[in-house]
Amino acid sequence: MLNNYESIPYRETIIVGGIKMDRITQSMMEAFKTDLSVSENDPTLLFEHFVNYCIVNNVYGLNDFDIEDITTGNSTQGIDGIAIVVNQKLINTTDDIDTLISYNQTISVKFVLIQAKTSPSFNNMEISNLLTYTKLFFSDDNSMFVTPEMQKFIELKDYIFSKGNKLKKNPELLLYYVTLGSWNDDQNLEATVTVGKETLKSTNLFSNIDFIPCGSAEIQSLYRKTKAKLTATFKFEKRITMFSINDEIGYSGVLPFREFKKLILEENGTVKPVFEDNIRDYLGPNSDVNQSIRETIRSGNVNAFSMLNNGITIVASSISIPGDTATIEDYQIVNGCQTSNILIENMDLSENIDDLIIPVRIIATTNESLKNDITKATNSQTAIKKEQLEALSTFQKNLEEYYKTYTAPDALVYERRTGQYRDSDIPNNRIVTIPTQIKAVSAMFLNEPSAVSGQYGTVAKRVGNKIFKTTDKLIMYFVSALALFRIENLFKANKIDKKYRRSRYHAMMLFRITMSTEDLPKFNQRKMETYCQNLLKILNDNEKCEKVFKAIVDFIVLNGAEIDIDHRKCFERKETTDFLLSKVEELSAYVNSALEAN
Repeated sequence: MLNNYESIPYRETIIVGGIKMDRITQSMMEAFKTDLSVSENDPTLLFEHFVNYCIVNNVYGLNDFDIEDITTGNSTQGIDGIAIVVNQKLINTTDDIDTLISYNQTISVKFVLIQAKTSPSFNNMEISNLLTYTKLFFSDDNSMFVTPEMQKFIELKDYIFSKGNKLKKNPELLLYYVTLGSWNDDQNLEATVTVGKETLKSTNLFSNIDFIPCGSAEIQSLYRKTKAKLTATFKFEKRITMFSINDEIGYSGVLPFREFKKLILEENGTVKPVFEDNIRDYLGPNSDVNQSIRETIRSGNVNAFSMLNNGITIVASSISIPGDTATIEDYQIVNGCQTSNILIENMDLSENIDDLIIPVRIIATTNESLKNDITKATNSQTAIKKEQLEALSTFQKNLEEYYKTYTAPDALVYERRTGQYRDSDIPNNRIVTIPTQIKAVSAMFLNEPSAVSGQYGTVAKRVGNKIFKTTDKLIMYFVSALALFRIENLFKANKIDKKYRRSRYHAMMLFRITMSTEDLPKFNQRKMETYCQNLLKILNDNEKCEKVFKAIVDFIVLNGAEIDIDHRKCFERKETTDFLLSKVEELSAYVNSALEAN
């Protein structure tokens, strides 16, 4: 096989841990390690994490996932990473699948399997291994896969196929094989891929099977996409200017679906992350309003849609329209999530959907307050509860400003709008997103660590209106995020065995309880300030913080038999939370003993 390192003069090669790697890929991998605070020092394993991250981000469209959730374990053969995407959501539990079925009635599934090799060329045997172990993964006999990570993926895979009557079509299968070389359409390699794909097709499990080879150039391109601002270019011929003041401008008009889908879909069919600022998640096709939208689409009357639908509101940081071709950057659909998703779901079921006309408003501004006001205003006429509007408005803005009052070593930033810090040099692990905040505060202050393992939307519904109230003391949100940051770093640095990382949310809850001398105040009481300041003091004492978290995890492990700690779903069970809460007195004595020991 051709080794292209000598044939590419602009790409200097270097040796990293005995691995020949071009300088650009090495630089990107090191940036990835820093940004995500990845502690892995083995260059081969680090490369696997890097590749998994780039590919899953490309297929899934977001980077709000945990790298550990897509790895298969160090002793798994043939497959280094797996992602299962259901209705454009990256799923990790069977509860996630059930939730999506309850919303949508049907599901579309993508299985993404990845193998990453640091070799400078594409290897026939390794490609064959990926195809062989993929078939074994989808077979009835999975006994060769023994890691807990693979057991999770096998459970999810089997659960999806058990819901065959809910599948919109058979799942898609995407196979990525990545090396540090270049793919040159070698006939022997192509033959191996063809035979392997035919074998997989014979299972009759998949609607489509793609084998995607990636060399250095391709993986570099995928990494750049993870850092790039969201942009879209489309024809916007029928429009009027609503206003133009300084750097702010607004347009109103219509777009045919053939152009509108450029705003919501990538070329590979992945849904772009354009709904993250939308107040409501997709409600599924069976809500009254969504049934009406679907019926209008399927009627084939492309003109009726624009008369019956309120349209789409898009907020962008900039828009450029030379002639009739528009380019928008850093944008979100702040109203129109339901319409957009129904269009996506039905775009293959309506023959002339490309000609369907959609009313749109596009506002370009860098004023965050104005963006916030537009989000509230465009949603206030729909059936959204007042507290939902508030949750993404005043409270979130105040919380973002509150985070800024802390400097190193605390130094976390709160991202209330998707992509706010994409261009910054702030490491990803110091950026607290709304989903991360919900999980952290729910685990630590609501005593619900077992309820935060699923999808963001599911978790948000579980906690209901218990958080994000305008009278809540903001310090409790910061403290919970800092506690998560601290314990995650202890796991990443192997100061606490990574094997028990799934206990982190329970450990945060127990940290608060064991380190507090008073009962938990109400969230709006002034006493909460003092209560949290005491916790903050311990969290910022590196030595004491480490000892406390170590002791808590040790105690959980010592009681492992009672909670069946080796079971993959141990920390998703409410029974585990209840048991650990019943042991608080014993735990407090254990922690104090550990603190006094040194």
